[in-house]
Amino acid sequence: MGNNREALLQVTKLEVVYHHVSTAIQGVSFSISEGQLFSIIGANGAGKTTTLRAISGFLGLDNAKITDGEISFMNKRINGLPPHRITNMGIVMVPERNKIFETLSVEENLGVSVSKSKDRKKREQEIYEYFPSLKGHRHHLAGILSGGQRQMLAIGQALLCDPKLFLLDEVSMGLAPLVVTSLLETLVKMKSDLGLTILLVEQNAAAGLEIADYAAVMENGRIVFDGIPKKLLAHEDVREFYLGIRGTDEKSYRDVKQYRRTRRWWG
Repeated sequence: MGNNREALLQVTKLEVVYHHVSTAIQGVSFSISEGQLFSIIGANGAGKTTTLRAISGFLGLDNAKITDGEISFMNKRINGLPPHRITNMGIVMVPERNKIFETLSVEENLGVSVSKSKDRKKREQEIYEYFPSLKGHRHHLAGILSGGQRQMLAIGQALLCDPKLFLLDEVSMGLAPLVVTSLLETLVKMKSDLGLTILLVEQNAAAGLEIADYAAVMENGRIVFDGIPKKLLAHEDVREFYLGIRGTDEKSYRDVKQYRRTRRWWG
């Protein structure tokens, strides 16, 4: 699943269990090539965030454990490694919540990030160039920033860690459509400029598919369908269940009173 050509990240038959009893993801396999933007789309609770936490090493905070399968990065097995070691290898995550220090200024938030960049000042300048609105607020407390600016700052902090693989959890959540569009365009530019590889998980399927090179649909802890965005956008279930488009008349399924159709991923 995915492009196996010189895979930077390889996830094979991954299983994660919470509290020793609840299986969150089971049999998840995919690969990401260097320079690729891979999107995983799915509803809340599908297992997307758990997948990112398993890769980044942050599972232990939630009393969860990898019970089967393998995660390899640059041909090295990273199952169960502590987060700081995984970060040092070049995997950096921007979480869904608690992204920034609200009582510090924008500049101070960037200052507390552990930078691996040889020229920290140059990288900070690049962050302000990618996100000009942050520059005007550099001396303001992060707690007064808008939701979009907070997301920009969190991405900026992560960039200072000089990532090879960027893990992004729900970039679009709670943001206005215009802000989402701007963020997505900036991510694509950063990917090209900095040679980033990106794994993006999104409940907003339209956002996740818009910029992806390759994408997968996750449901109930499993990947049920994958392919290039064009393939997913042509699939009836993706259009109906994730984009709200039903049939050729493009009516939302929410408008159909007797809606009973189930997903037919392999039908």
